[in-house]
Amino acid sequence: MATEHEPDEGERAAAPGSALAGLRRRREEAAAKLYLDLAVPRLDPPVYVRYKPVDQRTLDLANKRARESKDPDRLVIANAVALSHACIGVFGEVDGQPEGNPEDWPKFDSRLRELLGLPEDASAVETVRTLYLTDGDVIAAASELAEWSGMVARRTDEEIAGN
Repeated sequence: MATEHEPDEGERAAAPGSALAGLRRRREEAAAKLYLDLAVPRLDPPVYVRYKPVDQRTLDLANKRARESKDPDRLVIANAVALSHACIGVFGEVDGQPEGNPEDWPKFDSRLRELLGLPEDASAVETVRTLYLTDGDVIAAASELAEWSGMVARRTDEEIAGN
């Protein structure tokens, strides 16, 4: 792994004292903080889901499936798909801090299905819809995530344009 002064093969080092020195490290540090914690409505004590920004491809595929589907729940399903793809983990809090290690948190996977009492073969969509108590809560969470992801994308675009 390259340091600030040792570029990888094929890369150029930033000039000494340049604002770009250490860019990779700063970018990795910023990316590690790029998440949104959303409380699952109506649960007490609170349960949170940590999401990474949802990418455009995921949104496009979910919207395409919703447009092509005849299922009356297609909108909720599309939103649940987006939430399941962006999920980093589900967690509670202890003393105002996330409980446990994010690497150990369940996602919308078999561990969460077991905690929710769902059958082993339940889908990620069913798991999302079970954790969130109403379909409106699923749609609201997906909307908040999409808006936040867009704001993150716009902010990144603005930062790039300003350089």
